[in-house]
Amino acid sequence: MRGRQLRADMDRALHLHRAGRLDDAAAIYRKILQAVPDQADALQLLGAVEGQRGHHEQAIELLSRAVESAPGNATAHNNLGNALAQLQRHSQALVCFERSLQLKPDNPKALRNRGNALRKLQRLDEALRDIDRVLELVPGSAEALVDRGELMIALGRREEAIDCFRAALAGGKDVETLNFVLASLGAGGLPDQAPVDYVRGLFDQYAAKFDKHLVEVLGYRTPALLVEVLQAALTVRPADIADLGCGTGLCGPLLRPLAGRLVGVDLSGGMLERARATGHYDQLDEAELVAWLRGCGERFDAALSCDVLIYLGDLAPLFAAVQAALKPGGIFAFSVERSDSEEILLRLTRRYAHSRGYLERLAAEHGFEQLSITDAVLRQDDERPVEGLLVALRRR
Repeated sequence: MRGRQLRADMDRALHLHRAGRLDDAAAIYRKILQAVPDQADALQLLGAVEGQRGHHEQAIELLSRAVESAPGNATAHNNLGNALAQLQRHSQALVCFERSLQLKPDNPKALRNRGNALRKLQRLDEALRDIDRVLELVPGSAEALVDRGELMIALGRREEAIDCFRAALAGGKDVETLNFVLASLGAGGLPDQAPVDYVRGLFDQYAAKFDKHLVEVLGYRTPALLVEVLQAALTVRPADIADLGCGTGLCGPLLRPLAGRLVGVDLSGGMLERARATGHYDQLDEAELVAWLRGCGERFDAALSCDVLIYLGDLAPLFAAVQAALKPGGIFAFSVERSDSEEILLRLTRRYAHSRGYLERLAAEHGFEQLSITDAVLRQDDERPVEGLLVALRRR
């Protein structure tokens, strides 16, 4: 490939990349690499595309080749660190951010990234120095103020965290999400639910490591426990089942033997990509739960929602939508984190908890018969058990 043609192709790919047309940009980057396999810019930018798509392993492979081809490229080292961080490989990511900063000191992006890696590694004082340096370089940076707020939470300095998030809010940073974060700190009214974009982004980023982290690190047992509850309540076999908030499909292999038709719905496209690969579902839809239930045009023998209601505060709209989507006698089985004080509690973890009395009241108001509400340990969080409730209701 001649130099002039390479520059023209690279300019066109960059234009498409910046416009968000990732597939089109990736096709041109790959064309360049077919002609010039070690072209560092194409490797680095294709790696960035794969990272944006959530394909972090591919991003790491491409970006590793980019830094081998051009070891003086500070941006490639930084992007490689980002891809490693997405897979929780924070120690390796830290090395990349430090190399990037050696090449380009006081780069705010690399400083922020190093600060966040240090926070993940619990090196909080070092992390704070990096984030404060970013705020010296870019006064009022909303992103750095959010990072500093997260650090203040980790350091147990709640009031300073609130100040940081409020300053970021004043700077125009993601109003809905920041109000939600402030509410979790007790500094705002209780939202009805977590912001949709916040939940989608959380799980799109988490998709690649979701199952391994939950099962191996957090001792996640809820799918097996909840499907046992559903199995005991079901009177129809095989059943038409809706897996509400199916995620990567952890419930799929447990529900499949009970199901004639198994439909999954989730906000996160990254999660659904992994659920689809399991082969257990007859249909998978990317949608918000209540809107999907209202518009799906189907009736189910059972609806299951495993570890999803922790992102919903007011459950009344969901109860009404599930009731309308169930056949008479249909089962609604779900888990919640348990609140022993308020009916609806938004915790510092940014997850909601609900009381037994609140669930019993909603069940009665929405035409459900209570079959069982049982206490259970859902998972571990910081080596402490997360107490929850497993619930089975029958539509009257």
